Amino acid sequence: MFEQFINIYSIVITVVGLIICLFHYIERPRRSWIYVTASLLSLLLSNYYWTTYTLLMGDDPSISSFAAYFGDNLCFVPILLLLIHIHRKHHVRWFSPLSLLPLPLNIYQLILYNGFVEDGDFIGYFNNYWQCFVTTCVAIFSLNLIFYYFKNRKTGFPKPYVAFVTFFYMVFEYAMWTSSCFDWPSEWLDPYNYFSLLAFASLVALPIAILKTHGGKLFRNQREQTKRIRVIFQPMYIAVTLINSLGGYFLAMWIRDRLNESVQDAESTSAYEILDVTLFIVSAILVAFSIAIIFVVNYVNKAAQTDRLREEKNVAEQSNEAKSEFLANMSHEIRTPINAVMGMNEMILRKSLKARDEMGEDQEELRETFSDISNYSGNIDNAGKNLLSIINDILDFSKIEAGKMEIITGKYRLSSLLNDVSNMIYYRAKSKDLSFVVEVDEDLPDGLCGDEAHIRQAVINILNNAVKYTHEGGVRLRVSGRTQHDSMSNTDYIRLTFEVKDTGIGIRKQDLEKLFAKFERVDLEHNKSVEGTGLGLAITRNLIEMMGGEVSVESLYGSGSTFTIRIPQEVVSHEPVGDFRQKFEESMEKIKAYEGSFEAPEARILIVDDTKVNLLVAEGLLKETKMRIDTASSGADAVRLANGTTYDVIMMDQRMPKVDGSQALQMIREQKDGFNKTTPVICLTADAVMGAKERYLAEGFTDYLTKPIDSKAMEKMLIKYLPEEKVTLTVTQK
Repeated sequence: MFEQFINIYSIVITVVGLIICLFHYIERPRRSWIYVTASLLSLLLSNYYWTTYTLLMGDDPSISSFAAYFGDNLCFVPILLLLIHIHRKHHVRWFSPLSLLPLPLNIYQLILYNGFVEDGDFIGYFNNYWQCFVTTCVAIFSLNLIFYYFKNRKTGFPKPYVAFVTFFYMVFEYAMWTSSCFDWPSEWLDPYNYFSLLAFASLVALPIAILKTHGGKLFRNQREQTKRIRVIFQPMYIAVTLINSLGGYFLAMWIRDRLNESVQDAESTSAYEILDVTLFIVSAILVAFSIAIIFVVNYVNKAAQTDRLREEKNVAEQSNEAKSEFLANMSHEIRTPINAVMGMNEMILRKSLKARDEMGEDQEELRETFSDISNYSGNIDNAGKNLLSIINDILDFSKIEAGKMEIITGKYRLSSLLNDVSNMIYYRAKSKDLSFVVEVDEDLPDGLCGDEAHIRQAVINILNNAVKYTHEGGVRLRVSGRTQHDSMSNTDYIRLTFEVKDTGIGIRKQDLEKLFAKFERVDLEHNKSVEGTGLGLAITRNLIEMMGGEVSVESLYGSGSTFTIRIPQEVVSHEPVGDFRQKFEESMEKIKAYEGSFEAPEARILIVDDTKVNLLVAEGLLKETKMRIDTASSGADAVRLANGTTYDVIMMDQRMPKVDGSQALQMIREQKDGFNKTTPVICLTADAVMGAKERYLAEGFTDYLTKPIDSKAMEKMLIKYLPEEKVTLTVTQK
């Protein structure tokens, strides 16, 4: 009677454990739940048909030993896999010799248990050896985790709840098997039954141990989703399991009664083996249904997860749009005052240099005063460019991360690129009393094809860093290359090498790996005063790799660094660069006063901006061109002026109150018999975020110019769009 109670208890416990596992797997899909579920399903496979048969027949099933113990043998494998998974998850590579204590005990139990196997029963021996091997491994891995916890508990190693439960489960199993090898006066005095109760209780404790290990609060939407799944599947699972179990029991009872009617001497026949097979099939159906529940629940959970991901994606996209809008606003708000500062400063520089050069030799004191003003103005210009560089870094990196940075190739002159780079770095190095030396291989071809703007940006980033982190000595730029011929395309290529060597503070070996990471600033203890975002080198590496090149660094801490950029470029002209160093040093000997690139006294342009100081800056920068310049402080004023005057070029700010630049442009284009239907309209804006240029061109603007206004870029653009017959280029420009 007691033994039958234990059999029924084992089924109830197994089903309860399965319910816990299945529906906590919904909430927290972890591999641990799958391992325990597989173990419980294996036990259910054997326990159901064994229990039902003994209830009906009052005797053990006559099915083969292999089938009888198949589920019991299999249930230990997922538990072993669970323990191995925990070892790997926590990187436990330590092993305690004390973990081998179960080995001699289990060998003794195996010898004892094999004494009850009949000669020739190879399946019986196999079952014993298999169970001994697997359970010993489970006990050893459990003990090892427990010992590892006590050794490392002060370091924060989590409590091994699963290891404790599986270890006690193995202890109860050992005791249960060992006690079954001896005769006891009655089933009430048989320790086997009591250890069976404890062993099955451990099975319910195992899901609880996993829940304790992987606890934590769920998100609100996740709780609601799992609650809905529980309401649907939990009662259904219990109902189907109960109906299937009772149905299997009554089916077996009906088969037994039919057999009793037709079999006269049942004990001497094997007719009742059909009951074994029937109940085994019913238990297999129970297992299959549980597995089906796992798949259905997993599918529902995946669908819910997909919905959550879709929702999170929408939130991320909205956040990204908000970020883009914020960057656009910040770009506009920051660039507008910078435009005023740098524009006015450039006019101060122009006037002071012109005044200095026009002073007579008897006015040396005034000449020195204007030279000092020029130097102060140059410092303001450098500071403004540094601030602008920080803003550009942030905008460029947002483009790269969004995959919107494009490589645009075109023909350019290497000497011109190097001249721009050298001019910019020369003054920065000079302001820190550093030497700046440029060495260019004289035989390098001057005519190349590639993305000139991004090559210039990458080289300047490296050189800026060199100047930033060098406090004495100097910076050396060496440019070389090796030309190769591609017979397939019949094209010559050169692998350009830019080598930047400085005598700066150097870089620690452990910091080299994170040097090109975004937002990283290395050796902050010594570099707190160095300005920058930590994006320059990350942007440089991305740009160079996008162009098929590579960037590397060698450094000795305290002695300086050498950065090397290698990038392939197509050769379009083999005319050599020549002695670039001599030409550059001669050009740097004296700062010359500004000289306009063109004059166009017959040309008339309209400049539109809602900020008065921006209009003053634009007018001042274009004063030397002698053009007739009209200004408008709003979109509505621009439309009114365009309705009565023909302009050669209109330069239009985009962000203006009431009528913005795009609206004003459309109104000008739509004017009936308008004077400026085909006039080039250049978008003059502080909005320089990713995609801004493409957006404004799509709205109908002819071209795009960013603030702060680069006077050379503005003059170059005006030369491009003004009527050719109205433009007279200066001698220097020719």
